[in-house]
Amino acid sequence: MKTKGAGFLLLLFFGGVLLAQNLINDPLLQKPWISDAEEEEKRSFYRFQAESKQKQKTVKKKDSFGRNYTISPSGKIQFLIDDEYYKEFPILTEADIATRELAALLIERKEKEAVFLGKGINLCYRLKQAIEPGFFPNWLSEANQKTNDAINLWSDENLPLDLVSDPYGCYLAEPKNKGDLVLESESFRYRLTVPHELKFEGLFGNRLGVYGENRDSVYRIVRFVQFLDSYLGPNETEWEEAMVLQEAGKIKKQRPKIILSVGSSFDKSPNLRNTKNYFQFWDLIRGLTEFRKRSGAFKREEVNKDYTSVWTELDETGNKVEMEMKEYYLYRSPRGFFLSISYPKREKEKALRYWDRVRPSFQVKE
Repeated sequence: MKTKGAGFLLLLFFGGVLLAQNLINDPLLQKPWISDAEEEEKRSFYRFQAESKQKQKTVKKKDSFGRNYTISPSGKIQFLIDDEYYKEFPILTEADIATRELAALLIERKEKEAVFLGKGINLCYRLKQAIEPGFFPNWLSEANQKTNDAINLWSDENLPLDLVSDPYGCYLAEPKNKGDLVLESESFRYRLTVPHELKFEGLFGNRLGVYGENRDSVYRIVRFVQFLDSYLGPNETEWEEAMVLQEAGKIKKQRPKIILSVGSSFDKSPNLRNTKNYFQFWDLIRGLTEFRKRSGAFKREEVNKDYTSVWTELDETGNKVEMEMKEYYLYRSPRGFFLSISYPKREKEKALRYWDRVRPSFQVKE
C-alpha cells in the first residue's frame, strides 16, 4: 500500500512538472501578451467612444427621390423643405418618411401640397391593408391628422381643393426599381396603374391637370409624359437641322413625347350622351375639329371597344412625323371617362407595352 501511495504521489509530481513545462513552452505565452491586451482594450475603448459620439449627432439622409431629411439621436425624423425639395408621390415602403414630409409642408403653410401628399399616404395604407388585413402602422394616425389640419387651413376659396389634391397616388416600390404608380381620384372615383416611366405633369405646376366647365358638364384631364430623344428627318444632318431652326428663330426642337391622358367628366343633366357618341365630347374639348382632322389626315378605327387613331404632324423643321394614339372611352351617365396614349409611330412598341399595363388596371367605383 505504501508503494502504491508513493507511486501515485510521484505520478502527480512528474505530471505537474510536465504540465508546467508544456505551459511554459507554449509559444503564445512567450509573447508580451499583457501589453497587447492592454493596447487592444484602449483601441476598443476609443472606438466605442467614437461610435457613441457619432450616435449623438443628427444624421442627414436622402429619401428614394434624393430629397433631404434628418434623423436625431432619439430617432426623430425631420423632413427638410429646402432647395433640393420637389413634389412627388409617396412610396409605400417610405410612408413614415412621407408623413414627416407632410408635417414639414404644414409648417411651411403649403396646404395644397400637404393635402395632395396626405391623400397619397392614405392610399399607400389602403393598398397595404388590402393584402395584410391586420396592417396598422404607427404613422397612419399622424398622417390622417395632418391631412385634416391642412384641409381646415385651406383658404383659397377661388380654387377648389380637389383641383390641387386630386388625383393622388402611391408608388408600390421605388420608381428606380420599377415600382409603378397607383393613381386614384376621389372626385371622379377611379383607379389605375401608371408605368413608372411616365411622369405626372401635375407635379411641376400649381394645378394638377386641366379643369374646365361648360353649360352641360364639368371635366378634367391629367397627363403623364415620357420625353424621348429627338430625331433627324430623312437624309437630314444635324447641321442642316440647326440652320433651319436658326432661320426660324428657334434654338432647338421640342422633344417628342409619349403622352398618357386620363379624362373624366360629370354631366349636369343625365343622359346627355351615349356610349356611341361620347368620344365626340372629348374631341370637342381637345379642339379636334373637322378642319384639324382633314389637315392632319386624321383617321380613327374602332377595334375591340378601343380606338386606334393615326395622323401626321410637322415638327419645327418641317418634317412630317407619323403619329398614333390608342383610346378607350367609358360612359356611365352622368359620369364618363377616357384613356389615351399618343406617341410617334416609331415608338409604337414601347407605347403599347405601357398601354397593356394601364388599360386592364382601370377601375371605376359605382
